[in-house]
Amino acid sequence: MVHISYVYPNVSGIAQRGGLLERWQLAKGLGCEYIEVPADLVKNKTEVRKTGLDLCDFLTDEAIGTIYDKEYTIPQELKYIFHTEPSLRRNDGYGMSYQAPLKWHDQNWVEKFVNMIIAISRFFGIPANTIEIHPGYKKNSFDDLIISIKFLLDRYNEEFGVEPHILIENRTGQFISSGKEILSFWITLCENYPELRQKIGVVLDIQQLYTVTRRKFLSELELIPIDVLKGFHIHYRHRVPDISNEIPWIHVFNLIAEIEEEVLINPEIHHKNRVGDAIRFCEGMLG
Repeated sequence: MVHISYVYPNVSGIAQRGGLLERWQLAKGLGCEYIEVPADLVKNKTEVRKTGLDLCDFLTDEAIGTIYDKEYTIPQELKYIFHTEPSLRRNDGYGMSYQAPLKWHDQNWVEKFVNMIIAISRFFGIPANTIEIHPGYKKNSFDDLIISIKFLLDRYNEEFGVEPHILIENRTGQFISSGKEILSFWITLCENYPELRQKIGVVLDIQQLYTVTRRKFLSELELIPIDVLKGFHIHYRHRVPDISNEIPWIHVFNLIAEIEEEVLINPEIHHKNRVGDAIRFCEGMLG
């Protein structure tokens, strides 16, 4: 029987970097077992001003200490998930717009990415339970992505003595966005890197999959191997879903109910006061 663990999403109304404890208190109030923490590159004019870095730069140790809150007493039960750079177009508020490419094919870029992720965890004082990454664009390959993940796991283990779970999020316009592409990725992983099969999975953003597939949504959903699915982002354009949406939520939750291990559900709502409504929607669908 599926075990659902809810993730408290990165919402408006709290410091967008901030710390862990405010998120954890909000999460506990709604029965969430995890919190989502952003770990992207410099992303707006406030961060440009505070850090002195350029838009989409990697965070330095000094910048991390400037934009995140340091907390010295962390409950042992606190578990957090990093949501890393999604490669969205950013605006610095001064007329500059830029989109940071995800260069899984570039070892120098990968090292900078991994060093930043480790530095943020070191600042928090506890390692992440899970790290979500995004596929990037077609210059990357499945092998590039998997080899980069292996490097991340090895370096993280060297630093903290643990390996986080790695979840790949499907993204509209990136090279893993459809059910067919997720299937191809999983075949490559299982055939060429079987030792990583238990360490890597997919967190499926249902809205993104629907945006990409539309009328083919159900057939694309059926292509995805159930073994690769470790989590779901549940939202309707970042608002609370409803059974009347064009997304066939009944089929989605029937699939979730078939999974025989822990599944993360992130009700990825932007407004703090609606997270509970989104969780109740999920519970109702699963019930």
